[in-house]
Amino acid sequence: MATAVYPGSFDPVTRGHLDIIKRAAKINDHLIVAVLINSAKNPLFTVEERVALLQECCKDIPNVTVEGFDGLTVEFAKKRHASVMVRGLRAVTDFENEIQLAQTNHALMPGIETMFLATSIKWSYLSSTIVKEAARYGSNISKFVTPNVEAAIHAKVEQLQAEGKTI
Repeated sequence: MATAVYPGSFDPVTRGHLDIIKRAAKINDHLIVAVLINSAKNPLFTVEERVALLQECCKDIPNVTVEGFDGLTVEFAKKRHASVMVRGLRAVTDFENEIQLAQTNHALMPGIETMFLATSIKWSYLSSTIVKEAARYGSNISKFVTPNVEAAIHAKVEQLQAEGKTI
């Protein structure tokens, strides 16, 4: 077994992400959940907030650590001596983008393999975007996220509304 990296924005972390984390942790010696700073996205939470939320969600999984990072994921993985990159697939539509990323990563860093895990059917429809949209309109999101994440989302939505901003 090996050290693996599961990268993502996790804005916010969902029960679908946690499903992948738990399953990847079972088949790797060490799993690093890598919270990326994605310049192409306008996140709801700062990277520090996302790391803290994930640390709370993963505190009972002994071989999981959470770190924030900026830059190429393969460079981060190399610095952490990881040999596996974990990627979750919700639907066939995810595959085209994910295979392109995997092939690019392999070209950049041949020693790092990509492991695809199909999201459990229970969470195959779920995305961070859906959670944020539901929260924006006051829907109950408790089935999509853990209680700490739900509380953080509600607090952030209230903060943004008080500032006259939207998600």
